[in-house]
Amino acid sequence: MCKYMRICASGILLALLALLTATPAPAEERLAPAEDDAARAPRVEFDETTFDFGTMYQQEDVSHSFVFRNAGAADLKIEKVRSTCGCTAALPDKRQLAPGEEASIKTTFRSGSMRNRVTKHVYVDTNDPAQPRVTLTITGEIKAEVQISPRGIYIGKLDLGEKMYRTVELTPIDVADFRILEVSANHPEVRVDKPVRLEGDNRGYRLTVHFGPAKEPGRVSAKITVRTDLPHTKELHISVYGKVVEPERSAKPADAQ
Repeated sequence: MCKYMRICASGILLALLALLTATPAPAEERLAPAEDDAARAPRVEFDETTFDFGTMYQQEDVSHSFVFRNAGAADLKIEKVRSTCGCTAALPDKRQLAPGEEASIKTTFRSGSMRNRVTKHVYVDTNDPAQPRVTLTITGEIKAEVQISPRGIYIGKLDLGEKMYRTVELTPIDVADFRILEVSANHPEVRVDKPVRLEGDNRGYRLTVHFGPAKEPGRVSAKITVRTDLPHTKELHISVYGKVVEPERSAKPADAQ
């Protein structure tokens, strides 16, 4: 019995010695599976994600390039770039970047007829597992040189064969005065009279816009373009929208029995 006990004790002692003399792996080599995957993954890194263009005027464009790089250990892929509205275009100059490589996304914002403070976003989707989507922000103030009142003409539901007219006033805001050079419309049934100067101290113009008679029913979506000598806003736009419908016919009385 003692003999077997001595053999067992010797085996246990040898096992303990083996454990004590084993050399542990350095901490940096003992990465968890998730940490190991992250260390080998691509990583997108932008110099900035917000651009403030300051102040611009209506109908102007502003462009800015957002610089980014692949700070990871695998190829970075730009999978999708999209903006929150059609007024902002965004285009990357590269769709795939090797580790350490740099590229940029050029964004162009068109102010159109917007006014006051605006904020627009561009979403960049990549194969970076830690940051699959980056949001780029473009912001700033848009100034108007001319006030258009009303900004659009709604004709409502107009019966086929009928016609109507509306007036629009254009008054300067950020300039002392301006001149209208030309007025045109992109719809054959929209006509604009010669601009009339406003009387008194209300510098500016009055436009009389005519519509109809329409030749067929359907939706109306037209644009009036006013060319000016303004320093920034060379063109002003007025929308005309509504619907032309068939006139309602009264039901015939039933024949007398």
